[in-house]
Amino acid sequence: MSESATKTVQCPRCINSRMLEQTWKGIPIHICMGCGANFFQAGDLAAWEGWRRDIPTTAERAAVHAPAKLHCPVCAARMEHVSFPLDPPIEIERCLSCQGILLDFEEIRRIPEIGRWAASHRSGAPTR
Repeated sequence: MSESATKTVQCPRCINSRMLEQTWKGIPIHICMGCGANFFQAGDLAAWEGWRRDIPTTAERAAVHAPAKLHCPVCAARMEHVSFPLDPPIEIERCLSCQGILLDFEEIRRIPEIGRWAASHRSGAPTR
């Protein structure tokens, strides 16, 4: 059980909506019962996707980072928007302190695209 399981985790997108911890593929995920947002603790998205890092290095370098008005549901620190140059772009929120990642339903469905994009844009890979 993760350290946040002992306290109530509130969804940063909804007013007064709890996020319940569930385990999928052996990974603990906090899911908002109001809007369906999913919160992954640092390292858990990488484990979910079979990646070495939550965000592949090539995608991280290409991403645009901007402050978000949201606060992390686990540590309450400010989050950032991380926008990836896909077509259409994918924008996720990441905690600036604990590095947890917040995804809505569409974002979680499209996360594998970030890995495929990063693999096709690594050094030495053909570019479009």
